[in-house]
Amino acid sequence: MDFEGFLREITPTLGLQWRPFQRRGIRRKIKQRMAQLGFSEFEDYASQVKRDEGEQGYLIRIMRVTISRFFRDFEVFEVIKNSIFPVLLQGKEGEIKIWSIGCASGEEPYSLAILWREAFEKKCPGIQLHIMATDVDEKMIQRAREGRYKKSVLKEIPSQILEHYFKKEDGWYRIDPSVKPYIQWKGHDILREDPFLGMDILFCRNLVFTYFSKESQIDTLKKLFLSLNDRGYLVIGKNESLPLTYPTLFTPMYSREKIYRKV
Repeated sequence: MDFEGFLREITPTLGLQWRPFQRRGIRRKIKQRMAQLGFSEFEDYASQVKRDEGEQGYLIRIMRVTISRFFRDFEVFEVIKNSIFPVLLQGKEGEIKIWSIGCASGEEPYSLAILWREAFEKKCPGIQLHIMATDVDEKMIQRAREGRYKKSVLKEIPSQILEHYFKKEDGWYRIDPSVKPYIQWKGHDILREDPFLGMDILFCRNLVFTYFSKESQIDTLKKLFLSLNDRGYLVIGKNESLPLTYPTLFTPMYSREKIYRKV
């Protein structure tokens, strides 16, 4: 069995589709894991994965690595600031709740917190922003809590934001502590666990609708529907598409930015 054959056989067990994982980096990680466990053949490791739920979880973590940047696809954040937040704030009391799914090392939730702090916090003193940021990989969650980044993930940040919210130290950029209280970090697997409820906006970009199998995409889309408040918003990746069942659950609101609203 070669690497492609391994992917074809094992990804259905994980609820994933095999094509996105053919990258050399994924192959290298899996070969390293096989060596740790004493396997030399893909076929033998596949048998182990199929019967060991713990190994399935480990394999999912090393395969589903989300790469992100601050304010990735900046136009999406412009729509959130200029159109979606103003709508949500009409008659709103208490808090606005956002869930960043597959948050990786935290660039997306920190971007949302900065956006809120810059544009709305002083104008809306009676409203609190609460961001739930989750990832299947606890190591990524720990990196997100630390809030320390290389310059390569900051290239879409406006200069005034960079100067105000990041401090350069030892070749890294550390995020200002004032941004951290908006965010709750938590390990969570959207594929296998129940969703968090009562959300106003869901960010689910470059994960579910890229890596999951079609069956898993449909199941997850139903979870996202349940997670959102009435007429809440779902944001997916700019190169992603929802499964064909979506018209019964979501309607496009900003097609170019791939933002939908709950039906």
